[in-house]
Amino acid sequence: MARAIALGEKGRITAPPNPWVGCVIVKDGHIIGEGYHHKAGEPHAEVNALKQAGKNAEGATVYSTLEPCSHFGRTPPCAQALIDAKVSHVYIAVSDPDSNVSGKGCALLKNAGIGVTMGIQKKSGTESLAPYLHHRRTGRPYCVVKAAISLDGRTAAADNTSQWITCEAARGDAHRIRAESQAIIVGAGTALHDQPRLTVRNGPLPSQQPLRVVLDSFGRVPHTGPLFDTSLAPTVVFTTKPHPAPQVETIIVSPSSQGVDLEEVMNHLGKRGIIQVMIEGGATLLGSVIQSPFVDSLVLYFGPRILGDKGLSLFQGMSINTLADAPHLRLYGIKQIGECIRAEYLIK
Repeated sequence: MARAIALGEKGRITAPPNPWVGCVIVKDGHIIGEGYHHKAGEPHAEVNALKQAGKNAEGATVYSTLEPCSHFGRTPPCAQALIDAKVSHVYIAVSDPDSNVSGKGCALLKNAGIGVTMGIQKKSGTESLAPYLHHRRTGRPYCVVKAAISLDGRTAAADNTSQWITCEAARGDAHRIRAESQAIIVGAGTALHDQPRLTVRNGPLPSQQPLRVVLDSFGRVPHTGPLFDTSLAPTVVFTTKPHPAPQVETIIVSPSSQGVDLEEVMNHLGKRGIIQVMIEGGATLLGSVIQSPFVDSLVLYFGPRILGDKGLSLFQGMSINTLADAPHLRLYGIKQIGECIRAEYLIK
C-alpha cells in the first residue's frame, strides 16, 4: 500500500479534478502490475495496473489507495474491471465519499465474490488524498494559505520591498503548491501593487494553469497587466460592484459593506470542480481569512532575514485580546529548503 500511495502522488498535479490514485497488484509475493491515474479522461490506476499484469492478474491481490469506482464517467468503472480480471482480494486505504461511489464499489466487488479489506494504511492514504476527500465531503476546495516571511514574522521591509525574503529553492517549492492547486486567490491590494502573473513557471507543470481569482470587493483593480492577460491563464474577479471586463469572468456577489464573502467564493469554486485553492494574498487578506472556517492549511517559508518592528506584519486587521481567542494551529511538517525553513500548519 505504501508503494500504491507513492504511485498515486505522481498524479497529484495532473489528475484533478479526479483523485490521484495509485494501485499495485501482487501475486506469489511479487508485484506483477502497478499504475496510477495520470489525467482526467484517461484510464484509472486500477486499469493501468491490470494492463501491466495481463492475464496473470487472475487470483492476484490488489492494493488501491481509494475505493474503486463503480459508475460510468469519462471511463468505465474500475470495480468491474477488477471483477473481469478475476482478482481474489482488494485492499483499500480510503473509502471514496463521492456520492457516485461511496461504498458502491466495495459492494460490487463483494457481490462478485472478491474479498475486500478497507483501511490499510488509512492515515497515510487520507493524508495523501486530503484535498480530494475534503472537496467531496464539503463541496468546497481544500484551502492552503501560503506566505513568505522573515525570521521575525515580517512580509516586507518598512519601504514595502519584499523581493526576495526567501531563497530560490523555497520559491520553487511554493510553485509546486501552485501546481497542485487548481485556483490561486489574491486580494485587490496584491493585484494593484504587485501585478502578479500567478502562473506555474518552475518545476512540474499542471495539465492547465490554475484559475487566477481576484477578490476585488469594491471594484478598485483596473483590468490591465498580466493578471488580466488570459493568454497566460484564466481569471475570475469576485466583486460587489458592477465592473465590466470583457476579457475576464466577473462574478457579482450580493452587495455588502464588508466586501466579498469568502464562503460564497469557496462554494462557487467547489462547484467548478476546484479541489485545492491557494491563497497568496497580502496581510489584509490573510488577516481576514485566517480566522475563517474555510482555511485548512498554512504554509510559511521563513527566509534568513530580520526586518525589525517597522516591517509589515503577516496578518493585519486581527483583533485578538486574549490567548483563548487565538486560532489554534497544529504543526504538520517542517523542513529545511536551502537557507530557508518551510513549516506547514493545519488549522484546527
